[in-house]
Amino acid sequence: MKHRAIGIAALLIVLAGLGFFWLYQPNGQAAAMLRSANESEPAVESTAAPATEPPTEAPTEPPPVITWERAEPDPGLEAVEMKLSGKRYVSSDHKTVYLKVKFSGEEGFLPPGGESCTLECWRSGVLFDRIENVDPLPGTEYKFRKMPFRLTRYMNTDPIPVTVVLRCGEKSRIIETEIEIRNDPDEVYAAASGDPRPYSIDILRNENVVVVYGKDSGGSYTMPVKVFVCSTGSATPRGNYSLGWKTPWRALFGGVWGQYTCHITGNILFHSVPYYSRSKGNLETAEYNKLGTKASMGCIRLAVKDAKWIYDFCPVGSPIHIYDVSELPVEKPTPIHIDPSDPRAGWDPTDPDPNNPWHTND
Repeated sequence: MKHRAIGIAALLIVLAGLGFFWLYQPNGQAAAMLRSANESEPAVESTAAPATEPPTEAPTEPPPVITWERAEPDPGLEAVEMKLSGKRYVSSDHKTVYLKVKFSGEEGFLPPGGESCTLECWRSGVLFDRIENVDPLPGTEYKFRKMPFRLTRYMNTDPIPVTVVLRCGEKSRIIETEIEIRNDPDEVYAAASGDPRPYSIDILRNENVVVVYGKDSGGSYTMPVKVFVCSTGSATPRGNYSLGWKTPWRALFGGVWGQYTCHITGNILFHSVPYYSRSKGNLETAEYNKLGTKASMGCIRLAVKDAKWIYDFCPVGSPIHIYDVSELPVEKPTPIHIDPSDPRAGWDPTDPDPNNPWHTND
């Protein structure tokens, strides 16, 4: 029995070997069948468009500022005079600078062959605006509207370098310039914000102090903005009023004049310290030196700079409150004293007029 089992096993081994040899013959039918089953069919080129993701625009670098070389000098183009100026447009939270180009001089430049001229505005190698069909004749003016800056409050206001390129055909002229940017103070923004009454003016009668309050986030007048010394008088009333009409000069009682007058009530006005005549160099110096004390007939006298601030930034209708206090809510400024012997004594030292002799050494 044992020998029979061994014989069967040997027979099975021989048959398996023959099967293996038959399957893997190159020309055998089974081998061909197996290869046909396992090999993949050759790829067929499809005529359908392959599914692809939507194309995305690759970021492109703007061309750099190029100085166009001219084979021959062009005295006509070089003679074109270009005046550049930046104008600030102010709103409540930002301002935009627009650059204007004005051509001047005795003669303009007419490009030969009917070629047109263009103006380009560049900053830091980036082209921001191009004006086509420019006529560089004296008196013509163009304004770039796509400017390379939008100024926000409290930003760094270093001068901004700008390159302006005038191109006429193959010829060009490049002008490098800087635009001076001045970040406007809070009062300018408030005045431009559209608020009809951005400020409340409090006159602390017994202390001869004016405190201007701006609005907080809730719309209440709680934020001190300006503090002025003033001179009130025995006829200065207490009460609540609103700012009325304004005039840059006004004749006052006693044949004197006041600058930047604003009406409060009746004959009571805001105005500068009086002048003997309608002349900025004819100030009543002795009265000026009384600022911070009671000295007027009833009006609220101020230094010119302070009277002008109210005139400029407090709209008609601004609330005014006149009252006495037991304690100042803010520190009282120190008034300026003028030496009557000083040759400049006829002028208010705070007057921003460019002819003010007090500013010559600033």
